[in-house]
Amino acid sequence: MKEIGRLFGYARGIRKYAWAAALSSVVLALLSMVMPFAIKFATDEIVAVIGGAPYNSVFLLTIVVLIGLVGVLSAALRDWSGYIGDLLAVRMRRQLSQNYYRHLMRLPQGYYDEAATGKIINRLNRAIVDVTQFINAFANNLLQMLLTIAISVGVMFWYSPWIALAIILQIPLYLWVTAHTSKKWQAYEKKKNEAFDIASGRFAEVVGQIRLVKSFGSGPKELSDFTKKYSQIERITKRQSRYWHVMNFYRMLAQSAVYMVVLGVLFINTSKGEMSLGDMVLVLTLVQQTSFPLQNISFFVDMYQRAVANSKDYAEAMAEKPEVLSEADKEDLKTRRANISYQDVVFSYDNKKQVLKGVTFDLKAGERLALVGESGGGKSTVINLLMRLYRPDGGIICINGQDINNLTQASLREHIATVFQDASLFSGTIRENIAYGRPDATDEDVEKAARVANAHGFVAELEDGYDTEIGERGIKLSGGQKQRIAIARAILKDAPILILDEATSALDSRSEVIVQEALERLMKGRTVMIIAHRLSTIANVNKIVTLKSGEVDEVGSPEELAKTNGIYAQLLKLQSGNAKIAENKLKNFDIAA
Repeated sequence: MKEIGRLFGYARGIRKYAWAAALSSVVLALLSMVMPFAIKFATDEIVAVIGGAPYNSVFLLTIVVLIGLVGVLSAALRDWSGYIGDLLAVRMRRQLSQNYYRHLMRLPQGYYDEAATGKIINRLNRAIVDVTQFINAFANNLLQMLLTIAISVGVMFWYSPWIALAIILQIPLYLWVTAHTSKKWQAYEKKKNEAFDIASGRFAEVVGQIRLVKSFGSGPKELSDFTKKYSQIERITKRQSRYWHVMNFYRMLAQSAVYMVVLGVLFINTSKGEMSLGDMVLVLTLVQQTSFPLQNISFFVDMYQRAVANSKDYAEAMAEKPEVLSEADKEDLKTRRANISYQDVVFSYDNKKQVLKGVTFDLKAGERLALVGESGGGKSTVINLLMRLYRPDGGIICINGQDINNLTQASLREHIATVFQDASLFSGTIRENIAYGRPDATDEDVEKAARVANAHGFVAELEDGYDTEIGERGIKLSGGQKQRIAIARAILKDAPILILDEATSALDSRSEVIVQEALERLMKGRTVMIIAHRLSTIANVNKIVTLKSGEVDEVGSPEELAKTNGIYAQLLKLQSGNAKIAENKLKNFDIAA
């Protein structure tokens, strides 16, 4: 019952459609009773005429017309109910999708670190298809069938309590067998979903990185792995389907035995004169009306089980705790100059091994700070905590003396612009990507930002200019062009805090000069935190923070730290030493030689 409640809980806000469909089901169930009674009265009339009673053509004609009118009314009502069902399904699909999307946007970064992309996407598709199909089928068909069974059994009870009792007794037996098979069936379904999520997730990765796959000649291997997963799904489905249909055969066997008994009692009572021929025809028709729904209810049971099984992942995701539950007591950040301070910040991803251990440093408004340290030493974590992608286990991070945990998340992120080493772009036009942080920006604002980012030149040479479609992840653009679009996006956002995951380290020399010039314009007047990948970039900052095993090793200007024997001083020495040895050691610090 809990699962049924959960499924119908997804229909909140669109229940008027469910009620309308349910009401039509009630009327259709009542109309289905007209035919059996009409045939009964016609049969009794005909038997009476054959026995010598006067022929009443008006009565028989009235029955024929009544059957015809009920048929037309039932057809119209079924089509109207189908229309309501379609509206119910599409609105429910929209509601499920919007709620899921909204909730995903509120989940913490840690959720995405653990969850497979394929599962995140597929659970939505499964929930939408299966839950909407079940709700629609219940409102349009299953409810009508259940009501038809209930009304038919009620009428049968009036004519023959034993026949009605036999029909009733098979229902709990049917439900028991179904409940017995459901748990095992759903276990099979879960295994199928897991395999499908892995296969489709890998498929999305391969398509998204097809150049890498082709360059390594890994297409056949990827296809082989994909085929293995679907072969696994096929094997599970084979066992699941065999189990389901064997149990369904037992259900049908029990049902056939019940109807043999029912028909035997019906025929014997009629031959003894305990029932008229019309009564027998009526009860026989009602028996047939219960037989069809009970035989086909296995289809709805199958649909129900899919809805329950395939909505569990959806329900689990919706039960995940958002990173922000309420911001009623939070303040909006409002500043054009941002002083940043980390005070004894502690953090671990798994609540076991600490990534940051008491990190403390300050950055004044308008200054540039470079984070330097070995790969995996916590540089990216420092940045992620400022954007509140994660929460520190201890200590505080402040902007202008305000703890960022006391600020609204939206206002905090509005004050931060980012340019990452791998420029992240979306499919769509150049204009849309530049205006990503400011969708209301004018064409003039977009072009101005592009000029500052040294992007206008190559954009103007394109046939469609700023309306050029750049493909998924900007695949139609070169690395330097993508970086300039990303810089233009940050310029247009015009946030007082700028985060750079060294945007030039993967570019050729010519592109690096162009992009570096754009970055200098972008950084002007902003508080900048840089994950450094080039010593030339480090030399131009106001302050360097070196991290060693998650702890701050040194803090100072490039000139100050060059005179110590710390990490930065060692990097400078490596640069002037043996080229091959230096290159290998610099890589440990994510520094390009």
